[in-house]
Amino acid sequence: MEVSLVDPDYLHLIWDEASSALDRSTGTAHGRYSLDHIAHEIMIGEQHLWIVFDDDKKVISALTTKFVSYPGKRLLAGQFLGGERIMRWRDSMLETLERWAVDNNCDGMEMTGRRGFERILKPHGWTPEYTVFEKMFEEKDNG
Repeated sequence: MEVSLVDPDYLHLIWDEASSALDRSTGTAHGRYSLDHIAHEIMIGEQHLWIVFDDDKKVISALTTKFVSYPGKRLLAGQFLGGERIMRWRDSMLETLERWAVDNNCDGMEMTGRRGFERILKPHGWTPEYTVFEKMFEEKDNG
């Protein structure tokens, strides 16, 4: 299994497979987002598309993220997730996202999701807060 960030210029090559994986997760958006909205935000750089593919290069899962700036913190936020075999690629995806968040000057990560994600995220230091899961990084030494 391999995790990869999709360059928006190549979205058209992978969108059919990725959108199939993401389709169910848009149902929990209650009309806030459709697959077309997500594709548009990926194309303009507002959301980032991550895919997980197997050894046969078949997309088995997809995740979108975006940077969220609050007055006191900058976070990488997980937006939409779908696919299969999450326990096989979870560790690799979380490590990749955390490195990318740190490289992009984020103070932590947050993800909204159903309560079942607690079982998946808790072993990696995430805590549920109002059904928004978050993981803050240690304070940066600016000195």
